[in-house]
Amino acid sequence: MAVKERKRWKQESEDAIRDFIYQAYNRDAGNPCPVDRLKVFSDHMRRSSCGECVICREGTLQLYTITEAITQGSGRDGDFGIVREIAEDMAAGSSCDFGKEVGRLAKSIIENEGEQFEKHIKRKRCDTLICKKFFTYYISPEKCTGCNQCVEACKPGAITGKPGWIHIIDSAVCNRCGECVLACEAGSIQKAGTVLPKLPDEPMPVGSFQPNEGGLLSQKRRRRSEE
Repeated sequence: MAVKERKRWKQESEDAIRDFIYQAYNRDAGNPCPVDRLKVFSDHMRRSSCGECVICREGTLQLYTITEAITQGSGRDGDFGIVREIAEDMAAGSSCDFGKEVGRLAKSIIENEGEQFEKHIKRKRCDTLICKKFFTYYISPEKCTGCNQCVEACKPGAITGKPGWIHIIDSAVCNRCGECVLACEAGSIQKAGTVLPKLPDEPMPVGSFQPNEGGLLSQKRRRRSEE
C-alpha cells in the first residue's frame, strides 16, 4: 500500500491531489462538529499517506490521535496549540503536495473553528451534540407512547419501562449506540448536553407527567390530595 501511494503522490498533479483531499473531507460534509470532522478526515489521510515523509506520516497520525482524544473527553490544555503546530509543520515541511495540502486544510479548520476546539477541551462540551462523550439521550415524556420498542432495542439494558408507560434511560448504563433512536417511531428519544429538561424519576403512565408540577413527586402528592 505504501509503495502504491508513494508512486501515486509523486505522479499526481497538485490539482489532482487537492481534489482527492477535498473530496475526502467533503464526504463528511453532513457532520456539523468540526472537531469530529477533523478526526474522521485525519484518520482517512493517515491511511492514504505513503509514509515516506516523516512529517506527513507522523503528522496525520498525531492529528488523528489528538482529535480522537478530544472528542472522547480526554482533551488536555495545550492540545489546541499542538494540533495547530502539527498542521503548520505539515503545510510547510512535507516532502510532497499531499502532506502540504492536508496540513493547509487542517490548519484552516483549526483556525476557523478554534472556539469549538476550546469548548471540547476546556468545557467538555460539543455544541452540535455529535461527540458521544458530551451528550445524553433522554426520552421525552410528552412524546413517549409507551410502545416498549426502545427497551427491546437497547442491548445494554439502559431503558426501563413497560407498555403504556413513559420509559426512562439510565445515562450511567447507556453507551449512546443510538439503536433506541432507530427503534422509536414516535421520535421521543432526544439528545441533550449538560442540562436535561424536567423528566420523571421513574416510569409512569403515558400522559400523566406534568413537568410544571415538579415531576413524579408532585404527581404522587396531587394524586393523594385527589383521593
